[in-house]
Amino acid sequence: MKPTALLFSLMLLPFSIPTRAQSARIDTVSVGELQMSAKAVRAFTKGSELLAHGDAAASVDYLRKAIELAPANFHPYHNLGLAYFQLGQRDCAAAAFQKAVELTRRAYAPSLFGLAMIFYQRSDYSGAKVLVEQGLTVEPSSEVGKYCLGLVQFSMGDLVGAERSALEAVSRGNESDAYVLLGHVHERTGRPEAVVADVANYLKMEPNGMLRVDAMALLQRARMQMSSQVAVVR
Repeated sequence: MKPTALLFSLMLLPFSIPTRAQSARIDTVSVGELQMSAKAVRAFTKGSELLAHGDAAASVDYLRKAIELAPANFHPYHNLGLAYFQLGQRDCAAAAFQKAVELTRRAYAPSLFGLAMIFYQRSDYSGAKVLVEQGLTVEPSSEVGKYCLGLVQFSMGDLVGAERSALEAVSRGNESDAYVLLGHVHERTGRPEAVVADVANYLKMEPNGMLRVDAMALLQRARMQMSSQVAVVR
């Protein structure tokens, strides 16, 4: 399974532009907790806006400029990791997430989850699992973290654990992709009726979601299996 949709949901960091009344505090601790100079905030804001609107390529220069102006701040590194991931530059994404992890002393779960998913795509499931579990120590209730854990568990053959993690993810929020993971688990364990329900839940939340093709393939295979079972009974 590809965690592309998931990774971009790893909390694109805040980039709201301060009001005129807030602007006097920009150089200290204003604009959320950015703690950047005004120039760094402008670069981070522009880069993050471009990223949020799907232009990852254009966002990179702005985020790198923010890093140049505020090298001790983890925010631009995290969003740069997301941008590089969107561009398919996994090594660059890993380096950016790793720097965010180091700057936060492993205290910011989304960067840990982001780095974990790169390990996952490299098939380093053990390394990915360690990072996800560290992130869940920071944010135990994170549905994104539970989904990440479920993906890793599924790939490691722990279907019981994957199902539990996916169910926790869907019960805690809007992690629609976890229904597709559940579909894969239920397919692997021979429960086509459950697969149909999983796909229906996913499509209800994301009719045109990034995992639609995967979900529809699951649905087709489940219906074929159910038809075969009926034929055997007859």
